[in-house]
Amino acid sequence: MLPPKLARLIDDQLQYSPRHSNAAGWRYLLPGHSPGRPRNLLGLADTLRHHGLPARAARNTAMMDALVDLPPMVIADLIGIHPKAAERWATLAGGNWSEYLAARRAAPQG
Repeated sequence: MLPPKLARLIDDQLQYSPRHSNAAGWRYLLPGHSPGRPRNLLGLADTLRHHGLPARAARNTAMMDALVDLPPMVIADLIGIHPKAAERWATLAGGNWSEYLAARRAAPQG
């Protein structure tokens, strides 16, 4: 479920943008420069970063939130990551904060 205002914006974009569908009939919320192709993920991340929206931080937060409600195997299947990676994320999401801070201090900055 999306907030109503966001849902309306997405519906409007899908309905009124001519570049959203390809020959197979798939529709893209974020179409690429070529008609019928999705937006490049790296280009989208750069655009978001340019506007002050940290894509990686948002992705990581969404992953942690999802792992509170769903088992790691379900998340791995839904978003296409390795089950071991989902397990590591689940450990981070469910571990205590002192372990998180220790891991954060040990991680290289950048």
